[in-house]
Amino acid sequence: MLSLKTRIITGLFLVALYGLMAIATALTLPTSDITFQQKAEQLVADIPGTGEILLTAFSNGRSSRPAAPFLLLEEPDVLPHYTELNVFFETHRELSQWLSDGQLMLVDDAGNTYPVQLQQRHLTQLPGLFWLQLVCGLAGMVICILVWVPAKHEVAITSFAVTGLSYVLFSSAAAIYSTRDFFISGTLFAWLSGLNHLGALLFSASLAAFLWNYPRQFPSRWLTTGFYLAFCVAIVIDQTQQVASPVDGFHSWVMAIFLAGLLGSIWQWRQTRQQPGDRSALRWVVISIVAGTAFFAGGMILPAMLQIAQPASQGLLFTTFLLMYLGMALGVVRHRLFALEPWWFSLWSWLLGGLFIMLTDLLLAMMLSLSGPLTLTLSVAFIGWLYFPLRQYLWRRMFLRQRQELDEWLAQALPAMLAQQETQTESGMEQALRAVFQPLSIEALATVNAHISIPDKGQTLIVPAPLEQRTWKLQHAQQGGRIFNRQDIHIAGLVLSLHQLVTQARIAHAKGAKEERLRIRRDMHDDLGAKLLQLLHRSSDTTKPLVREAIHDLRDLLKDMEGESLSLEAAILQWHEETQQRCEDHGAQLVWQARPNATVLGASEFSELTRILREAVTNALKHASTTVLSVTVDSPGSTLTLVVENDGLLAEPPEGTVRGLDIMDGRARKLGGWCQYSKSDDRWQVTLEVPLSSTMA
Repeated sequence: MLSLKTRIITGLFLVALYGLMAIATALTLPTSDITFQQKAEQLVADIPGTGEILLTAFSNGRSSRPAAPFLLLEEPDVLPHYTELNVFFETHRELSQWLSDGQLMLVDDAGNTYPVQLQQRHLTQLPGLFWLQLVCGLAGMVICILVWVPAKHEVAITSFAVTGLSYVLFSSAAAIYSTRDFFISGTLFAWLSGLNHLGALLFSASLAAFLWNYPRQFPSRWLTTGFYLAFCVAIVIDQTQQVASPVDGFHSWVMAIFLAGLLGSIWQWRQTRQQPGDRSALRWVVISIVAGTAFFAGGMILPAMLQIAQPASQGLLFTTFLLMYLGMALGVVRHRLFALEPWWFSLWSWLLGGLFIMLTDLLLAMMLSLSGPLTLTLSVAFIGWLYFPLRQYLWRRMFLRQRQELDEWLAQALPAMLAQQETQTESGMEQALRAVFQPLSIEALATVNAHISIPDKGQTLIVPAPLEQRTWKLQHAQQGGRIFNRQDIHIAGLVLSLHQLVTQARIAHAKGAKEERLRIRRDMHDDLGAKLLQLLHRSSDTTKPLVREAIHDLRDLLKDMEGESLSLEAAILQWHEETQQRCEDHGAQLVWQARPNATVLGASEFSELTRILREAVTNALKHASTTVLSVTVDSPGSTLTLVVENDGLLAEPPEGTVRGLDIMDGRARKLGGWCQYSKSDDRWQVTLEVPLSSTMA
């Protein structure tokens, strides 16, 4: 399987080869030193040394053909009937044959004859209109190649690419016969005209299929098939001349298929009414197509169909089709048509940059061909001291993306692997793969593959990351410059091993930190805990509740340091036990209601909820004449609701109560919830609601 850039180069090479074939065909046409033109419905020849003569016939000494002005027609299919078209081709066939045999003579209105000498056509004799038509057709095909090769080969994309192929077919064929000197083989003329008709009909069918499938694909493939079947029927009718005129056999079919395609834009407009992005892209596409085809339809096809006016110059009108392709190229930039990634522009930069350097090299080579030692010395000095260093610098900075060496990608990837914080948008593994392989795109898959592999004949590299529980899919190595190979599998294995090593080092660091916390926890439990228990036994009844609260705080602190989770049910049991003990110490009655679910609380969640409940109970027992304390814990779905209510409300609560409520609210916000308080008559109520994690026991 070839790399992306290799396929693009191959496509561009084929386009260039076709262009050379068109030029070679144009150079085979016979020519002479006589210039022919039409004046006042008559054919006039300008003969060197003689001047202008009024032609009445062409002769070979045995037979003659009338010198009809219609033989100068740029496009013969504007003739009203196929019979006249056949006469046109047959006349050119005979004149070309007489010229090749050296028997052709011109006959003027006085009966004088003038021999015509066959000459070889040179490259400099090809007129500018030939180059304009050919270059426009080739440019349209190049744009289609640069769109079709990198994009997904869907119906719309393929149809758009076929329009580029058909454009270069009908424009190159017309470029050859419309810019003939005068003489051309009738057989070649008929073949080129047929190629022109084939390209025009295929263009209409492909454009119609594109409009019905972009940006939304039409549900049925039969409509797209119908357009191409219509193309096949039309080309058979036209080439076998099943009808009387080119209008019925060619022009009407082109226009009908094109108008049927435009109906697709109406359907697309209705389908994209809820999608502003697709509708904006559709608007741009329709504007580009209309701008590229309206001039040709109005200036060439309609006059030929209605026979109401002389059609405009076909060669000039063909160039307007390039407006459509240029509009599509701009649409890729503005609206990301065809879902092309940003790296599509790097391909353009690579292509245009290489073309610029080739032209510059050619220009400087031409400078070296100038005569004179001084000129040669200056040219060599300019190339060696200025041009080559500047070209290499610009190429390296603007276009060339060299593969990074081991030290370079290690310097980029290793710090990312070591940091790999939760706030990073890219994992260390992803950054490492980007640095090493420079893929055009990288995607994370949810599944974990068993091993590193290269599917798609080198277009894709699959790298599993078991520690991250996903697989990385890399496409088009080195920005599309090459395909993946077996060496890349080895390198990806090294990157994966490095990532595993860094992850193991991070785990070991976390394990060491945990062991140190456990040691500190154990020391605090053995030393400080023992002292608090001794203080509890020696305290009076009035200070024992305070010591118990200190013991509870120490226990919570040690549990936080332990960092272990517990079920919501176990947490509620601990909260109930502690609250019951505190109510008994203050002579208050506890009414406890709890409906736990199977959620597992993290250590930080349990710690914050415990402190909120403890603060609410403290406010109720210390800052009010509470006789009955009611606590309700409910966990419907993924939320936890805690309501603490007490009686014996004081008229003016102390300042510490408000400060405690602010602390509770801050802790609730830390958990992503809220906490509020209210009073009614002689009762005080604190309500807490926080979201619970999705971890289930």
